[in-house]
Amino acid sequence: MTPTLEPHDPAAPPALLIDIKALAVVLDRSVSSLERDQAAGRLPAPVRVGGSKRWRLAEVRDWVAAGCPDRRTWDAVRAARR
Repeated sequence: MTPTLEPHDPAAPPALLIDIKALAVVLDRSVSSLERDQAAGRLPAPVRVGGSKRWRLAEVRDWVAAGCPDRRTWDAVRAARR
């Protein structure tokens, strides 16, 4: 079964944080390729929630719009926007 980002309840708000499976759906990539990208610093930094990693969906969208830069460049872009 493919994970979806849309809630089952139409009245429910959209997900703000997504796990790597949902990130794979959003980016149309495999989980294993994203794990390699994460280890190499080619994705935005995840947020730690308990013992799990989550990505901010809004940040992922902004990152893609910026051309998917590596983490160091992305962090600099985000810092300049503040």
